[in-house]
Amino acid sequence: MTVRRIVFLGSAIAGIVLSAMPVITGEGGIAVQPHHLDHAVLMLFGAIAGLALYTRRDDRESPPWLWVAVLCPLIAMLLMSPSLYAVVDRSPWLHALDHLVFVALAIVTAYAGQRYVRGVGVASALLLESMAVVAAFGYGVAPAATHLRAPAVAAQQAAPAGNVAHGKVLFAQNCAACHGASGQGGMGPPLKDEAARKNLAEAQAWIKKPAPPMPMLYPNPLSAKDVADVAAFVESLK
Repeated sequence: MTVRRIVFLGSAIAGIVLSAMPVITGEGGIAVQPHHLDHAVLMLFGAIAGLALYTRRDDRESPPWLWVAVLCPLIAMLLMSPSLYAVVDRSPWLHALDHLVFVALAIVTAYAGQRYVRGVGVASALLLESMAVVAAFGYGVAPAATHLRAPAVAAQQAAPAGNVAHGKVLFAQNCAACHGASGQGGMGPPLKDEAARKNLAEAQAWIKKPAPPMPMLYPNPLSAKDVADVAAFVESLK
């Protein structure tokens, strides 16, 4: 067995085993940022497998493979939409299948790039991996997680207290359609145990300035007091 084949099999098996972790551990409801990073690791193994799968051929360009190398990363980014996470989190098997798709897309991206022109597969694999890592720090991740975490105690003290009962009413009117009536998730990610991921100040900052695809509800229709109330309700979800 050649070294290239060993690398391919090892990387592919590692990707498959890691993809099955939702079934093995039963873990769900992962926050958006670590979820993106999980996908980055899966796609890294897939990219390595795809590069190892390629065997050196002649240097002639094969244009159809370029379309494949371009489309696969775009599909991967669409599948990393936080609104889809709540859907796949409902079933460990669906979650594992979602992970396998990321591994497969990375394999095809790297292999197709190499088939187009040798060396392009490396570039396309690096681009795919970079997109996944960048997404972890911007696409669907609250700015609060980066610039409010350090002064968390002071920010928590400065955050205005909210009315949980009123926040529940506002949540039902403005948020439940995506996140579920009790924060169980739907088109949007689940919000149960959000207090373990964000403190009150961070939750308020996220509602005021969310990352896509969450809509901007502040300052209209939600006022600053409304934001505080909704954040208080979200923090109370268990």
